[in-house]
Amino acid sequence: MVQKILWCVVFLLSISFVTALVPEIEITLQSQSPDPVEPGQILTVKFKVENTGEVLNKDTIVELLPSYPFTLYGDVATKNAGKLLSSNSESNAVVVQYKVKVDEDAVEGDNELELRLIHGSNTREYTNNEFLIDVQTHDAVLDITKIEAEPVQIPPGLTSKVTVSVKNQADSLLKDINFELDFSASTLPLAPYQSSSQRRISQLKSKFQDSLAFTIIADPSATPGLYKIPMNITYNDEKGRSYTSEDVLAVTIGDEPQLKPYIKKSTTLQSESAGKITIGLANSGTTDVKFVEMTLVPDDSYKLVSTSNFFYIGDVDSDDTESEEIELYIEDDIEKLQVPVKLKFFDANNKKFTQQTTLTMDLFSSRDLKKFGVIESNNTWVIFLLLIAAGVGFYFYRRRSSAKK
Repeated sequence: MVQKILWCVVFLLSISFVTALVPEIEITLQSQSPDPVEPGQILTVKFKVENTGEVLNKDTIVELLPSYPFTLYGDVATKNAGKLLSSNSESNAVVVQYKVKVDEDAVEGDNELELRLIHGSNTREYTNNEFLIDVQTHDAVLDITKIEAEPVQIPPGLTSKVTVSVKNQADSLLKDINFELDFSASTLPLAPYQSSSQRRISQLKSKFQDSLAFTIIADPSATPGLYKIPMNITYNDEKGRSYTSEDVLAVTIGDEPQLKPYIKKSTTLQSESAGKITIGLANSGTTDVKFVEMTLVPDDSYKLVSTSNFFYIGDVDSDDTESEEIELYIEDDIEKLQVPVKLKFFDANNKKFTQQTTLTMDLFSSRDLKKFGVIESNNTWVIFLLLIAAGVGFYFYRRRSSAKK
């Protein structure tokens, strides 16, 4: 029992010696450069080592214990601060310097840099957040990840809902995120519709995303095309620093083309006949169409007499028409002429369209056409029969007269 007590006393005395000796040395983080440091940069850190007690007769060793996100950069971890003099004078303190690299993917915020202090057989480790390095990204990045419009094109005089999706690419919270669309340019035929030109997100966590929507109306007389709306963005990080960025919101004004082919007129309305038909193209939409090509697809109801089944029409403006005359022969026993037509064209925003339709035209018999007054009746055979009848009558009349005499 006595022996155990003696051992405990010896142990306590040894602890008292260590705690009495090592705390005589104090180490503090004097500076970091740059401050704050960015991920991927080289950091210089300086530690001030000083003796708060009597002169020490053993060297003091400082050892850096680098851990993620820090690694030594062209430097050694262990450095000798020598036999420290009493710190009654500031000049007696020793400065130990290290160069470390911050990992490219370091998280923004305070990151711990650990040390070990060695004096003889005694050590002390600084691993409880005593030395914190301020790591910050160059900019708190708010990224626009997607912009969607419904409908994709805004028809003149109508509206579109434009949704902007944003993501916080920074390592910390972003606050007071404000988006403002600038419609002030006189050449911009767009305006906010039944709402403000500003939207706000109160806060957005790191790596989270959110969306905001604007309703935009196009001027009824707007010319189709691509228009850019300046967009101003402001926000703050969690340390209160303000950021401003500028972007553009691209909006397309246009409408689905309404190009309608039709048989405008024909010089023949019956089967087993040759003639000319005129195919018209009417643009009944609000947008011009251009580079219009028309191709006639073969059909059993007709034979093409024109030299080509391809016709280049060119531009057809809104509320306008163009036409093309075609020579053909209508086959026998056809009651309805069918002309399949294939059209290719571009809208005002250079979007390509292809459409195919079959144009039809009723055919009639000669009797019906005479009935409708389309063609005149031919009475020659009636006159011929009357002449024959008159001749026969005259013949018998002469014979009767001769017999009586």
